[in-house]
Amino acid sequence: MDGVLNILTTPIGDYSDITLRALRILNESDYIICEEYREASKLLRFFEIKKELKSLNEHNETESSEEIFNDLINGKNLSLISDCGTPVFSDPGSEILQKCIDANIKLEFIGGANSVTASVVLSGFDISRFYYMGFLSPKSEIRKIELNNIKYFKRIIVLMEAPYRLKSILQDIRDIFGQRSIFVAFDLTMQSEKKFRGTASEILETIGEEKLKGEFIIIIDKYND
Repeated sequence: MDGVLNILTTPIGDYSDITLRALRILNESDYIICEEYREASKLLRFFEIKKELKSLNEHNETESSEEIFNDLINGKNLSLISDCGTPVFSDPGSEILQKCIDANIKLEFIGGANSVTASVVLSGFDISRFYYMGFLSPKSEIRKIELNNIKYFKRIIVLMEAPYRLKSILQDIRDIFGQRSIFVAFDLTMQSEKKFRGTASEILETIGEEKLKGEFIIIIDKYND
């Protein structure tokens, strides 16, 4: 009998956001597939869960997916986690997920805290429709083209970026979106959590010389003609 692949959401900052079901599934797993050993080990130690870890990341995804798939075929019950939040969502895991779908291996989704949902709700914008843009190009010129392409969307836009590029992308948004209102959710659920509202220029002024490095999501209000 084939095993089960659990797609398991972990907290985005505050460990107390983990669900009881998630803890039970982690304890019942034959082993846990993680993005990075360091973050996964820290999480498991906190909850006193002793399980073998196997890595699946952008550097080894194809090789690891084949090994994991063989274990699932042989009846293993496994859990896939990312460093934080929901696996596969802008994180590695799509290859093993597709293999399971093609082979009709049972999949379970164990939900939890979600930074995108939290940021969209906290923005205060009209969230009846939104466009998830995700990560933009790290190259400034390409990123500006991508932002210009979504400038006139009549729905809010959700952007994600690397922890150290907050000011760079805010500068690009300032140059392209002008006085459009935006919302920045920084380090949600953590002690360092911050929320910024206003235009990109105003938020850059608020941040000033502070060197913010952390997880953040930017919500751009919809275009109103």
